Amino acid sequence: MSAPNVLFVAIDSLRADAFFGDHIATPNFDALVGSGAAFRQCVSTTTSTTPSFSSMLTGCYPPRHGVRGLQGYRLSPSLQTLAEAFTASGYETHAEVTGPLVPETGVLRGFGEANHRPGYKVKPFGWRDDVLHRMRSYQKPWLMLLHTWEVHRPYRPPPDYVRRWDRAGYEAMVTMTDEQLAPLIEACGDDTIVVVTGDHGEEYANTRLGQKFQRAATKARKKFKLSQWLPVLDQKFASLQLGHGFALWEHLVRVPLVLHGPGIPSIAVDDQVRHIDLFPTLVDLCGVKTTNAPDGRSLRPLLQRKPLVEEPAYMEAVGVKLEGDRITAVRTPEWKLMKRGDKTMLYRLDGGASPDEKHNVIARHPEVARHLEGVLEKVTAAEHPSDGSGMTESEEAVVEQHLRDLGYL
Repeated sequence: MSAPNVLFVAIDSLRADAFFGDHIATPNFDALVGSGAAFRQCVSTTTSTTPSFSSMLTGCYPPRHGVRGLQGYRLSPSLQTLAEAFTASGYETHAEVTGPLVPETGVLRGFGEANHRPGYKVKPFGWRDDVLHRMRSYQKPWLMLLHTWEVHRPYRPPPDYVRRWDRAGYEAMVTMTDEQLAPLIEACGDDTIVVVTGDHGEEYANTRLGQKFQRAATKARKKFKLSQWLPVLDQKFASLQLGHGFALWEHLVRVPLVLHGPGIPSIAVDDQVRHIDLFPTLVDLCGVKTTNAPDGRSLRPLLQRKPLVEEPAYMEAVGVKLEGDRITAVRTPEWKLMKRGDKTMLYRLDGGASPDEKHNVIARHPEVARHLEGVLEKVTAAEHPSDGSGMTESEEAVVEQHLRDLGYL
């Protein structure tokens, strides 16, 4: 069999429960799940877009690839990207991206062509037909990274496309994404591996009233400096934040992952897998050689219904809302250890089915905490030296302007 094509679809802010649940109309995604490999416990490396893509496209954790936030970081030149590996193997490679994934970050390194389109002030999915035409024009095996932005807040659901921030708006955009991506996936044919995932999850208000209350709480924190005068109330209001990047709760790190195409069976996988496993899996399935020694591993054994020894997942929250602070965590299907500053929390996840992230049980399970802290220390100890991952002043200015246009700053 000739080398398969690869369509890598990363849907910004797509939660696992929005994709796998039955409360949102997604018949085309459901068809992929039913005929492909559905990984129901996939964990994102971070809850911010640029570092998340950096992990997916190198197979490495942030301490190694060097992208620890949305600005001020460039992907380490010492690592081979997915695009570089596929290009070296004779693939045509194209990136169709938006949001903060600008060339200055280095994340698009290796793609033969890369198109960065506006995230807002454009018609939702107005880019689709151009991408479809491009896909049909390829002559040799191709790899396309397709990053969609329509599920990212603020949501603009049809028919009026008025901006919304609540659950109904989010779920309407998930349904629209399912509809709009269907022709692209159908056009891939039988010789294409289709990957669908989210770069991270999302926190939304359940109702429009809840969204208004959250906005009022945010203004109150700033106006009355609650962190100084009423820290307990400030923490309560802080827990009402919307979006992503500021925490590592399950609905922010659990994302869908489906692989569909030649040689991939119809199978549901409940084992924990990680975004860093995508790079080694795709090069393995496509027979592509790489110079990387990734932190992740190929998931091919799971596709062959063979066991894989459980490996913990390392995670970071490095969003703009943290103002330079960083939250780190290690997750297994049963536990999550989280560190922020000098505070350490341990939560019971119960296999990912009904997680309890309200009660810190570290005092009752010190042996579990010690083991997971060892994993955390091992990952963070691999931090690479400064080798050109910083940006120039002009590059930083470009990224900052993009982030302002997107509403991050």
